[in-house]
Amino acid sequence: MDSENHKREVQYASDDGQPWENLEEPARLIVETKPKQVLAKNIGLAELIFGQSLNWYFSVISWPLFILLFLEIGLRVLHAKYFSNVSAGFLDGTLNVLRIILLGYLVVLAHRQFKATSRQIILAAVLMGFLAGLALGLFLLFWHFGLASIINLIGLPLLLTAYGWLVSWLLTKTFYKI
Repeated sequence: MDSENHKREVQYASDDGQPWENLEEPARLIVETKPKQVLAKNIGLAELIFGQSLNWYFSVISWPLFILLFLEIGLRVLHAKYFSNVSAGFLDGTLNVLRIILLGYLVVLAHRQFKATSRQIILAAVLMGFLAGLALGLFLLFWHFGLASIINLIGLPLLLTAYGWLVSWLLTKTFYKI
């Protein structure tokens, strides 16, 4: 065939290449993608509000809650058995300081290890306070049964929930600008 019959003349960059390849650019692979299937997911109340499931909150509060319950029940038993001459007011003050320290530890742990937002930290501390108060109320109900123990079953979860909210709110607003 004559080059006169061709409407245009095609010149290749090299003998090995094709006209659509450019040697300066790396070869691109075109892949067809299928649209992703969206699966229906059950969203719980905590995940709906603050973006995390209840299992996540339990994983955040498990160790601080265990330490708090262990120390508080241990100190109450030691006070009753061995240190009965120490005043009950001193024991309550010591337990309040211990609660504040462990709630502060929860705030730092949730912020550093779990990268939680301030709302998630506050909800975790409130949940920890409620569960600790409920467990301590049940312990005190069986430790010495009486009307005050039944009132503790209602009052301790409310008190420790308030502690959790106050301590976590103060620490997140003071130290973490999140």
